[in-house]
Amino acid sequence: MINTVIFDFDGTLADTSGLVLNSFKHIYSKYHNRKCDEEYILSIFGEPLEITLRREFADFKFEDVMTSYREYQNDKFEKDVKVFDTVIETLDYLKSNNFKLGIATSRLRASTLWALKVLKIDKYFEVLVAVDDVIKHKPNKEALIKVINQLNSSTESSLYVGDSKYDMECALNAEVTPVLVGWHSNSKSLAEEYNIKHILDKMWDLTELLK
Repeated sequence: MINTVIFDFDGTLADTSGLVLNSFKHIYSKYHNRKCDEEYILSIFGEPLEITLRREFADFKFEDVMTSYREYQNDKFEKDVKVFDTVIETLDYLKSNNFKLGIATSRLRASTLWALKVLKIDKYFEVLVAVDDVIKHKPNKEALIKVINQLNSSTESSLYVGDSKYDMECALNAEVTPVLVGWHSNSKSLAEEYNIKHILDKMWDLTELLK
């Protein structure tokens, strides 16, 4: 019986895709003096930011690039980012029905805590495991297993809801049931590639899955 629901953050709970893409456009223009490849950036959504920046901006000081990225995001976040449709209603339902709720994300802890507070959804989650809380990041299972252990739950009774290949691989590696949000352009191909049985058209569909 499922009693635990764990979520990714970016692209799953919050619509950050536009902000993330614009943040990359900003730093590519600033440091490389050129436009970024949007299709490529979209394909690596879900990868820990540090890995992406160190690879794509290897000729520059990492701390400077990260600061530029973060400052751009922080200035735009409150205006540009919203939770996806029916997320609040779904979290209310899950909380009122005593589901254990957690987050496993490739975002930094401080950034995630701040974002959850800004979006007014921090109250729903008992446990957060971020990229700086683990040694091995997604698609490794470490983050997901940490959340499950801290919630005193089990892999058999847990779902992991995400939007990227990293999320699906993480769930499968942890032997947790994967649930894919279906509102992104690559959702259909991801579902086919990883043989995902549970696909959400909107977050509220999760409540039907759990009945």
